Amino acid sequence: MKSTLLLSAVLSSALALVAARPEPVHVDRLVSRSYYEEEARLVRRGSGFANGGSRGNSGKDRFGSLKNKKNFEISFYHVNDVHAHLDEFRPSGSSCTDPSRGCVGGYPRIKSVIDQHRPTKKNSLFLNAGDEFQGTLFYSIYKGEATSSILNQLGFDAMTLGNHEFDDGDDTLATFLSNLTFPVISANVHSTNRKLQRNIAPYKVFSAGKYRGFDLAIVAVTTETTKSISNPGEGTTFEDPVAAVKRTVAYIKRHHRNVKRFVALTHIGYSQDIALAQESTDISLIIGGHSHTLLADNTTAGAQGPYPTIVKNKKGEEVFVVTSYRWGEYLSYIDLEFDSRGRVVRYEGAPIHLENTNNATKAEDAKLKAEVQNWAKGFEPFTKQVLGECTLGDLTGDVIAGMSPSNTTSPFTGNTTAPANGEIFAGGIMNAGGIRSAIDAGDITMRQVLETFPFGNALVELKFSSSDLWNVFESIVSKSSVFNPGTAVTSFVQVSSSIRFTYDASGPVGSRLVSLTVANGEAVNKDESKTYIIATIDFLATGGDGFWPAFSPSEFVTLDTLDQAFVNYLKGLGGLQGTADGLANLSIELDGRIATVTA
Repeated sequence: MKSTLLLSAVLSSALALVAARPEPVHVDRLVSRSYYEEEARLVRRGSGFANGGSRGNSGKDRFGSLKNKKNFEISFYHVNDVHAHLDEFRPSGSSCTDPSRGCVGGYPRIKSVIDQHRPTKKNSLFLNAGDEFQGTLFYSIYKGEATSSILNQLGFDAMTLGNHEFDDGDDTLATFLSNLTFPVISANVHSTNRKLQRNIAPYKVFSAGKYRGFDLAIVAVTTETTKSISNPGEGTTFEDPVAAVKRTVAYIKRHHRNVKRFVALTHIGYSQDIALAQESTDISLIIGGHSHTLLADNTTAGAQGPYPTIVKNKKGEEVFVVTSYRWGEYLSYIDLEFDSRGRVVRYEGAPIHLENTNNATKAEDAKLKAEVQNWAKGFEPFTKQVLGECTLGDLTGDVIAGMSPSNTTSPFTGNTTAPANGEIFAGGIMNAGGIRSAIDAGDITMRQVLETFPFGNALVELKFSSSDLWNVFESIVSKSSVFNPGTAVTSFVQVSSSIRFTYDASGPVGSRLVSLTVANGEAVNKDESKTYIIATIDFLATGGDGFWPAFSPSEFVTLDTLDQAFVNYLKGLGGLQGTADGLANLSIELDGRIATVTA
């Protein structure tokens, strides 16, 4: 009973630019650099020269001073997609109930490390690439209250907005932003909600103080898919990020003549960051989020690219793209040396893994830890409520399918009435993005369930024709909607055991699905005139992630919430299996319900 339950597989117009000249912020910090020696033992750093830089015209002398006195050096620290992981956690994303098993991250540890690093850098900025909301009970219970209190103690210089910041609407976000003591910026978010809009600036200019002519501007953007994957108000729109960056940079160049260096702080995803770099002409550095991408050297397991990733812009100049994985497991940094024309000529940086080792450099900040633990007292009852024990390899859409009223084979619902008119119950479908954590082996607590399904989604049932159901899965595997050509599908799918499909990932978009079977092994033929019932969640039903065109709420019945359905599922299994305490003891393995082929 010590394997891991991977619930990452569980069911599985626009307003004119408001750009009042910001108050300059001095970021000079003249301090010792002796910490570099210790830092070298913490991380493997990527370093090199760029855009014509070399040992002869850039870099440092033996005293640690820049060789070229006309150049300027600044360090950027960054996190993204923390998703309310205010305290340390297991690498799976679940709560750190037993630190001896290995825990990572948490803002007390981030604060400890950043407070050691920043004094060693003459000039530095600490930036947040968004998605602080949603993911643990720190958000589910307190919304933005606990998060804003903790963030204000980290020393952030700026933050951009992620899509999840809009999950509870514009007013909740506006209240959160009004409580922050540092600027929040996003050039492509435009809202008629006055309280929200007045707390968002399109950019921030940082003064280099005595280094006149070295001022730096941070331009920020948020994913334009927020409208379809979150819950912004009707009057809140999201401009194309690339267009917004270009427009804002042009504005800054006209109104801030001392700015020669531009950095983009984005929440659009790694691939879109690369595209932005390729389309830009003035951006030197892109600090991103949204895609939960790990960038590191090739010895780091799971790395999806180098840190930094270097991309050529439209002028052929090198642009640096960085991001810092997810949940605050890493604090990343990059040092850049700029020449007098604003080009990067030297770089050095790496992600720092924040594990709970005996290394004093990664100890937690005691004062902030105490505050985090005080907030955590509010959900102690959920921590103590044990629902079952598991040894799962894979539990997918079985939860949703098992609790669906139309599933006559389910032992949990007590329903023995077949769907009307020969309709076929096909199974359960869930978007992968709706699952925010895993549950480790051992006791399953209510806290873990709520952290895994934090959105409060409700179960619903939808009806699809044969052709529409086929096109749903074609859209998913093609990552592009068959129903609305040109519209991206923004998540993959998790399915119940009754659904099995095979696809060719190398096939042309719109023709990748090879086969699809549903309950009782029935093959779906898109040319037949059958009706299938799918159990899913309300977010998907109303068009979220683009799996299918939005259904009107009048077209489906809302059932129980997903977290409660999971609880009922566990209790049902416990009763069925006749365990002494009535708790669920789960052991389900991967069974090939999703398969790929190559041509």
